[in-house]
Amino acid sequence: MKEKKVKILNLILPIASILAIIVVWIVAYYSVGNDAIMPSFSETLVTFFSLFAKGEFYLALGGTLLRTVISFVASFVFAFGLALLSYKIWWVKKILSPVVSIVRVLPTIAVVLLLLVWTNSFVAPIIVALLVVFPTTYTGIESVLSSIDEKQLEMCKVFGVDEKAVLKKVKIPQILPSTINIAGTALSLTLKLMVAAEVLSYTADSIGNYLQLAKLYDNTVTMMALVLVTVVIGVIIEMVFSLISKKVGKWQ
Repeated sequence: MKEKKVKILNLILPIASILAIIVVWIVAYYSVGNDAIMPSFSETLVTFFSLFAKGEFYLALGGTLLRTVISFVASFVFAFGLALLSYKIWWVKKILSPVVSIVRVLPTIAVVLLLLVWTNSFVAPIIVALLVVFPTTYTGIESVLSSIDEKQLEMCKVFGVDEKAVLKKVKIPQILPSTINIAGTALSLTLKLMVAAEVLSYTADSIGNYLQLAKLYDNTVTMMALVLVTVVIGVIIEMVFSLISKKVGKWQ
């Protein structure tokens, strides 16, 4: 009975949260009373769906998603590789600790401006997103690797279990679900950062540039619809990765 209530609450609470956001939006719309500042929820929703009927929107979305995937893959591979080295070699962790801290506090806008001098508007957002996402991803993976049960590893060593078997039966099952969750969060964060970096970089064929054009023409409703597109895609990414993580956890 208790499990059933938990399942119902898990379903109801997210829906209630979304409805609360919509109510706040509607209240804000009527409080402001100016469509140019705060467009209505219904008009934003209509504009949101109308975007998918425009060819230029797909070019912008495709460009942003391409850069997002490139930045995410580079960041994740880099973070995982260095986290693995930190886990294996203690002094590597000591060396990387201040480096990661410095990268974590880099001012994003300043980095974008510098990268626009050194590279171009296509490359700059990729590097910026990579630099911002890397520290969080590295820290998360390093923490997951450190949580591997050392007692199990010792037992395997005592009983002479083959290293491949230890990797397959002990290490991977312990780190895979959490690593997938971290990947989902990192990918979603990369998307949000990519859009922000594209706005600053005036990147062609991007959601960020689409936002800039909407701002130029004071088209607030299109801006809100584009923000909604980014939020929806980010939420879907996190939900998919979370579902995969749970499935993998059960399968393990």
